Amino acid sequence: MLRRLPVYLLLDCSESMAGPPLEAVENGVATMLAALKRNPHALETVFMSVITFDAKARQEFPLTEIAAMAPPRLSIRPGTAMGAALKLLAAAIKREVVKTTEKQKGDYRPLVFIITDGRPTDEWREAARRLRESRPALASIYAIGCGDDVDFAVLKEAADVSIHMSALSTDSFAKLFVWLSASVQSMSVSAADKISLEKIPLGEGLALVEAGAAPPPAARPRLYFHARCRKTRRHYLMIYKYEPAGEVYMAQAGHALPDDFFAEGTLAAPDVSSDLLYGETVCPHCGAAAWAQCGFCRHLFCLPEDFDEPALVCPVCETRLTRGRGDAFDVSGSAG
Repeated sequence: MLRRLPVYLLLDCSESMAGPPLEAVENGVATMLAALKRNPHALETVFMSVITFDAKARQEFPLTEIAAMAPPRLSIRPGTAMGAALKLLAAAIKREVVKTTEKQKGDYRPLVFIITDGRPTDEWREAARRLRESRPALASIYAIGCGDDVDFAVLKEAADVSIHMSALSTDSFAKLFVWLSASVQSMSVSAADKISLEKIPLGEGLALVEAGAAPPPAARPRLYFHARCRKTRRHYLMIYKYEPAGEVYMAQAGHALPDDFFAEGTLAAPDVSSDLLYGETVCPHCGAAAWAQCGFCRHLFCLPEDFDEPALVCPVCETRLTRGRGDAFDVSGSAG
């Protein structure tokens, strides 16, 4: 019986990954699959599964031979249910990975790569504890924390090795997946029970998080707000990043959301006063560079600089609006 090398990818698809980061992960997985399909050893031994997590965890593909794998289409959703993803991972491994018995050699120990840039929004400790304390170990788990919002105290409890990717750039993600591809190919060639990944390209935006030396998460995580385009009525996400120097949040980006984004609900975050929010995010649908809040339904919507006040209508509740007095107001956010 051919011994397989199971590889599980756990991919964060929460709001914190909106825009270029998620696109880079999607492209990286496609590049990784293409590289593995060109390697005869990988074609013969590597089987892969993809688990995504947002407010829920989903196994997009069961453990599948590389030749039959297609790149997953990733989509943004609210929430970071890492605990649910770890539970799903444990169940999948127990169901899909062939165990070694007295009569046969089972599959090699699975490789698990968790890619996330946020903090869990569900209960994760029990799932992490069960994974780490299982004997024999269910898998060798590597967690790649991306950006400044990562809580490495969480990742170090969930993974054997934690890696920090400081930038959320397309180039950084490309280098990350080059390393992942090379590591999986190296394992497929060595065909050994001992894990021997390629050397992490330190100094190229990746850093090994040593025990007791995890970089602290950002003083305050980014803020996420749902808005509606006044012209097209389509949804988009506004992201604000905390600036310690001024103790305010500065506009960082605006990203389109899928039309079915709210089908599974959202996770609310504490309200934030509008006087702490500086700068403007451009609406990705119409290009308007400002936003306002409806005083009736409290939904946010984009606002062009040259808007006609007598014709101003909320795109959500369709109430005719007038300009407010400029007082601060509370803005409802999402958990990211």
